[in-house]
Amino acid sequence: MAKTVKQRFWQHLFQMQGAGIGHAAGWLLCKPGAARRAIHGLCFFLYTARGPIMEVVIGLLAALVLFFAAGYFIRKNIYREVDRLEARKIEIMNRSLADEMSRVKELKMTGQAEELFEKWRQEWDEIITAQLPEVEELLFDAEDHADKYRFKKSREVLVHIERMLDAADQNIEQIIEEIYELVTSEERNSSEIEDVKEKFKKAKKTLLAHSHTFGSAHAKLEAELYEVYEELKRFEAETDAGNYLAARDILIKQNEILIDLGEKIEAIPAMLSDCQTGIPNQLAEIRDGYKEMSEQGYVLDHIQIQSETERISDTLVIFQEKIRELDLEGISESLQEIHDSIETMYDLLEKEVHANHYVLTETAKTEGALHELVAAKLVSKEETDTVKKSYHLSEEDTSRLRSIDKQVAALQKRFYHIQDRMANEKIAYSLLKEELTELERQTAEVKAEHAEYREMLHALRKEERAAREQLTEARRLLNDSARLISKSNVPGLPAQYTDLLREAQRTIVHVSEKLDEIPLDMVAVNILLEDAVAASAKVHEQTEDMIEQVYYVEKIIQYGNRFRSRNDNLSKELNEAEKLFRHYEYESSLKKAATAIETVEPGSFEKIGMLVEEDLEELKNK
Repeated sequence: MAKTVKQRFWQHLFQMQGAGIGHAAGWLLCKPGAARRAIHGLCFFLYTARGPIMEVVIGLLAALVLFFAAGYFIRKNIYREVDRLEARKIEIMNRSLADEMSRVKELKMTGQAEELFEKWRQEWDEIITAQLPEVEELLFDAEDHADKYRFKKSREVLVHIERMLDAADQNIEQIIEEIYELVTSEERNSSEIEDVKEKFKKAKKTLLAHSHTFGSAHAKLEAELYEVYEELKRFEAETDAGNYLAARDILIKQNEILIDLGEKIEAIPAMLSDCQTGIPNQLAEIRDGYKEMSEQGYVLDHIQIQSETERISDTLVIFQEKIRELDLEGISESLQEIHDSIETMYDLLEKEVHANHYVLTETAKTEGALHELVAAKLVSKEETDTVKKSYHLSEEDTSRLRSIDKQVAALQKRFYHIQDRMANEKIAYSLLKEELTELERQTAEVKAEHAEYREMLHALRKEERAAREQLTEARRLLNDSARLISKSNVPGLPAQYTDLLREAQRTIVHVSEKLDEIPLDMVAVNILLEDAVAASAKVHEQTEDMIEQVYYVEKIIQYGNRFRSRNDNLSKELNEAEKLFRHYEYESSLKKAATAIETVEPGSFEKIGMLVEEDLEELKNK
């Protein structure tokens, strides 16, 4: 009995649920006729179905669509990866090692060259005949797995193919690198062997021509050169046998050995000369100089020449043994340190000679300088006693002289101590020189301090003379002020001016009395003198101002008399100005008169000022 469309749909649906969505999808894709019939049945079913069954069917249909879409994109990516790996496989197949192999065939195809050539040929054949065909089969497998929706398995196969192709690539690159190494080894051997042979000949020639300069090291050098000779013969044999890589290793090693031997052949003669002749001669010279200076009375115990020369001699014996064994490491630096030590010993001995000369010549100079300082100190003491009779010295000034006296006594004591050590003790001249130099420095400092003290004493007298000159100048200013007043016919002096004049005269008298005191206290004199100079200068300044005011008032009143009869206000102001003038209030009188005349005739004060200036100039010149 034929199945209805609805029955066939449910049958396909149950197949999908029972066998899995993946198998059902595969069945539908692999059997298009069945798929069409299923779809027709599905469409009819959807057309006739109603209610919950419709919702289930729509959900399943949506899931199928999503599954088909995902499967499509995954398969597309897998096919793309298969194409990429296929292209890479073809690229490897198209790579040719013919050019590289042809370079190998140009060599002697024996020994190592032949073995390597056969090895590379077999590896290449393995890649072409075995590995790449296997890759081809695996690519088909990957596609087949993808067609059957076995995506995980397909990806695993693709990863395996990638690794196989990577390994093939690496193998080919290694073959090319090994071919390059073999061919270039032969080329470099051919070009470098001549340089190595030249180094060998040069070393051999030097050993033959200057064998006496190598001492006991000559035999060791000859032996090592012979070993190099044997290795170079082995190099030729390996090259003839086609073992170019082994020959390369031999050549590199022997070149390094010859470079090392060349450096040793160049260094050993100078080292042996230093150890056997140069340094021993210097040590002998130092010992002789040390002995001679000791016999002349030099104290040299602090230099320790004996122990240092013995240490160096023992070291030289060790160095000669190491040179015989060609163990030169560190010897050059150590020899330089020995030369530095010898130079230091020479410097120390020379320092003692210079110190001896310095002590012998400078001792007398230092003694003379101390005698001069003592004599100068005594003179200063007498000058101080004399100054004290006329001047007042502060405690600080008197203590400076006592300090100088103590320092001079200490310097004398120290100098006598140095003289005593020179005569009775065994002491190095270098130490005596240091003490004497320090004594000279301190003597110079005390001498400078003493010179400052004497300058202070002389300055006191200079200060007194300067004070008397300033006092004379202050008196001159007062006398000049009195002369101006007398010549100007000033009618009288204001009380304020009279007080200022008396104060100036009083301070001058005080300064004069202070200058006559014994002992003279210049600090007090200077304080009073400052007041006296300021007061006399102020008196002179106010004298000139007062005379100028008197002249102005007189001229203004004379000028204003022509306007009095016509101007009652002016007459009144001038009368008041005259009244102030008669009471010696010249400044107030001038202000009132000047204001009054400017009111009547502006600018008249300036005209009168020109006349006053002429009168004042004439007064000063009288």
